[in-house]
Amino acid sequence: EEEAFLVSLYKFMKDRHTPIERIPHLGFKQINLWKIYKAVEKLGAYELVTGRRLWKNVYDELGGSPGSTSAAT
Repeated sequence: EEEAFLVSLYKFMKDRHTPIERIPHLGFKQINLWKIYKAVEKLGAYELVTGRRLWKNVYDELGGSPGSTSAAT
């Protein structure tokens, strides 16, 4: 399931001419794209997470630093 998601994601991004050339980082920690996808899905999807300002919850679920004040952005 994770591998299929990543293949689909990379293809989608390439098709829209914004390929993922390197895995994004938050601070100095590499983001696991599958885990962030599942965390956002669990909270109700992107629109809900953004509308309800739940990005800090996503960050916390990914094991982010509890003292980070910029985690919501």
